[in-house]
Amino acid sequence: MKKTILIAGLAVLSTSAFATISRMQALGQDSSKGSHYQSDTRNIFRNAAEVNNFKNFAVTEWGQATPSANDEATAEGGFFREMGSFAYGIYLNDQNNDSDFVASATTPRGYANDNGGSNAIAMGDNNFVDNTNSVNLFFAGDMGVKWGARVNYSKASNETTSNNKAEYSGLGLGLGMELGDIAAYANLSLKDDYEGATGVSAGTAQTKFEGGGLNLGVSYNLMGNTIFVDYDKKDGEYTASGVAAKNETEQTIIEIGVGRIHEVSSTSRVMMDIAYKSSKAEDKDGTTATNNEEVKRSELPLAIGFETEATSWLTLRGSIKQNIFINKQEVKVGTTTTKTTRSSNTNVNAGATLNFGKLKVDGMIGTTNGSRAGAAYNQNDGVLALDNLLTKVAVHYWF
Repeated sequence: MKKTILIAGLAVLSTSAFATISRMQALGQDSSKGSHYQSDTRNIFRNAAEVNNFKNFAVTEWGQATPSANDEATAEGGFFREMGSFAYGIYLNDQNNDSDFVASATTPRGYANDNGGSNAIAMGDNNFVDNTNSVNLFFAGDMGVKWGARVNYSKASNETTSNNKAEYSGLGLGLGMELGDIAAYANLSLKDDYEGATGVSAGTAQTKFEGGGLNLGVSYNLMGNTIFVDYDKKDGEYTASGVAAKNETEQTIIEIGVGRIHEVSSTSRVMMDIAYKSSKAEDKDGTTATNNEEVKRSELPLAIGFETEATSWLTLRGSIKQNIFINKQEVKVGTTTTKTTRSSNTNVNAGATLNFGKLKVDGMIGTTNGSRAGAAYNQNDGVLALDNLLTKVAVHYWF
C-alpha cells in the first residue's frame, strides 16, 4: 500500500513539475518531441493525447526567434488549460517542424549529407524565406480513451515591386491516443514548401523546395518497462532556377527500444533506455547521377540518466548516452562505398530546475566554454561557472 502511494505521488510530481527542452536534453532524450517513457510536456509534440496529462500551465523558452543552428536555444512558448473533460492549448514558434528540414539554411544540404555524407548536393537556397512564427493548436479529451489532435501552421513571405515573391508555407497534423498501457500516434507534415528567393528580379524563374514527412509510433507499458516502436520518414524535392531536373532527398529512421524508470526514493529516480536504430538517407542529383549519395546507419544507443531533488528548491539531473555493440555506418557516393564505425558518439549532459512554488526555472549546466563566449554555447567543456550557471533557460508556471 505504501509503495502504491509513493508511486502515485511521484506520478503527480512528474506531470506537474517538468516541462522544457533543457530537461529532455539533460536526460538524453529527444529535446524536440520528448521521451517515449519519461513524463514531460515536450511529449505533446510526439503524441497529442499527452495534452490530457499536462494542463493548466504556461511555458516560455528563452532564445533567438530564428536560431542559426539546430542546437541553439529558440524563443518559443505556450499556454495550456483544461475545460471539463477536455483540454486545449496554443504554442508559438516551435521549431519542431515534422519534416525537420531547413531549405533556407546558410548551406542547404540533403539528409544524406547532413547524416555523415560529404557530397553536398544543393537542396535549397539561403535566400529562401525562413520558416518562422509557427502556431501549434492543441485540443484533447478523455472519454475512457485519451485522445488528442494538433495542427501546426506557418506562413511567411517577402515581396517587392521589382522582385519575385518569396514565400514559405507549412502545415502539419498530429493525432494521438492512450488507452491503459497502450499509446499510439501519427504526425504528418502535409506541407513544408519554399518558393522563390528574396532579392531575385521579377520574371526570373523561381527556385522551389517541396517537403513532407510522416511519423508513426506505438508504445506499451509491460511490468514497468515501456516498449516502443517509432517510424519516421521525411523527403523533399529542390528545383533550381531555370533547371527542369529536381534534386531529391529522403530519410527513413526505424527505432525499436525499451525504457524504464527506477524509483530510488520519493525524491530520486534513475532512467535507462536502449534502442536499436536503423536509418537510411539518400540524396539524388537530378542532373549528375554520379553525385548521388546514400548513408546507412545501424546503432544501439544506451542512455542512463538520473534526477534528484537535492533540496526543496533545487532539482538536479544528468545523463550519459553512447552507442554500444552496434555502431556501423556505410556511405556510398556514386559507385564508391565506405564502411566505418562511428566514433566520438558519447554524450554527457546535465541540467537543473530552480523551484519557486508553482514557478520553475529550467536550464542546462556546462554548455559553454571557459570564456563564456556567446558562440560557444554548445562546446560542453565541463565548465561550472557561477556567472553563467544555466543555459537554454526556460520558465514554466503551473496554476
